Amino acid sequence: MKKVLLFGAGRIAGPYIDYLTRKGDCELIAADISSDSLARVAGLSERITVERMDASNDVEAIIDRYAPDVVSIFLPPECLREAVHICMEKNVNVVHPIYLSDELRAMQEEIEARRLIVIAELGLDPGIDHMAAARTIDKIHARGGAVESFRSLCGALPAPDSNVNPWGYKLSWSPATLIAASKRTAKILENGEEIVWPNGETYEHPFLYDIDGLGTFEAYANADAAVYAAVYNIPEAKSIYRGTLRYPGWCETISYMNRIGYFETSQKETKGLTFADFTSRQCGFPGKEAKEAMMRRFNLNPWSAFIMRMEWLGFFEDRALPFDAGSPRDVVSHLFAEKLNFTEKERDIVILYDTVRARYPDGRRKEYKSVLIDYGVPGKWTSCARTTGVPPAVAVRFILEGKISTPGLYTPTSREIYEPVLNELENEGIILDEYESDL
Repeated sequence: MKKVLLFGAGRIAGPYIDYLTRKGDCELIAADISSDSLARVAGLSERITVERMDASNDVEAIIDRYAPDVVSIFLPPECLREAVHICMEKNVNVVHPIYLSDELRAMQEEIEARRLIVIAELGLDPGIDHMAAARTIDKIHARGGAVESFRSLCGALPAPDSNVNPWGYKLSWSPATLIAASKRTAKILENGEEIVWPNGETYEHPFLYDIDGLGTFEAYANADAAVYAAVYNIPEAKSIYRGTLRYPGWCETISYMNRIGYFETSQKETKGLTFADFTSRQCGFPGKEAKEAMMRRFNLNPWSAFIMRMEWLGFFEDRALPFDAGSPRDVVSHLFAEKLNFTEKERDIVILYDTVRARYPDGRRKEYKSVLIDYGVPGKWTSCARTTGVPPAVAVRFILEGKISTPGLYTPTSREIYEPVLNELENEGIILDEYESDL
């Protein structure tokens, strides 16, 4: 029996393992440093072997021990390059949902020379968004059309019936990953001009976006959208935008927090400090009452929505910090993990909304929309975990079965990948609704 090795048994591992135990004819091994995570996935099936590992030291030894046919990597991005390099040296195929870095792109020739398949950016965002875009764009080009503009918006949020806190957000993925995105540089293409918002400035440039049946959301740009002119083969496009959806108020909050350095990683001594002390110091008024310090820093009133959100989360509490040294990001991560969690009866929602506008040689203009609205299952999977974990599991299965067989380094914009994977996702109830209209 063929073997599949999973590095990382966190939030998205459950749906991944569930799919492969139902539809994959393979032996599964899950490796993680967390005993709790391993215990959780071990309970999903008797077919799973678990290994406790340190991603910094044990990847090669575990690959040698099990000799897998395919490895999936659900580790933090900083661990990805070394893990992929080891897999390549051991001649093992790889599937993962993490953005493709320049370092990994540099491995392309060797991956092809070794006749390996490495699929990157195969999750939800990135992943399903790429496949939806590629399918629509290929259809437009096949009909002789040219893409004028492309916009992709995606959000993993509390479902409206579970949106019960003043932040309008709950964690369906790692708080550390969420917080790291708060400092990300964003780039868009607008009417042929590249616009760059560095170091989290994108949160100062949101717009409101209405979705039928769900209401009004904030949208803001994330990462570098301009590179997708090449990735999606749309050099003719004058506008390209990739963004994130949140409930209104999120961008204001993150912008204020960025201004006082709450997402910085520099370590500071915190022994003996409370959350309130740390907040006063971060605002530039050490020793002053925390709420007053924050209002003074931004010239805000106590009824400001931002001030009330920060108070609700715990930034003004006279409660000791749980560590003697840490960064502002550590403080935020601790409070996020403490307060922004789903209960067993709550569910999340994933929204993906792609819009492509095209012009045809006869002068006709059309708009194409691909829409995914998916809800989590309370007490089982979040939608974010399912829509991120199932796509790579499907690709792993198809590599084992030979349905995906061409060696190379890929994102899922290749027809060989997106057609069978999207079709199988529909079988799993992850369905993109497609709309086409004249302009």
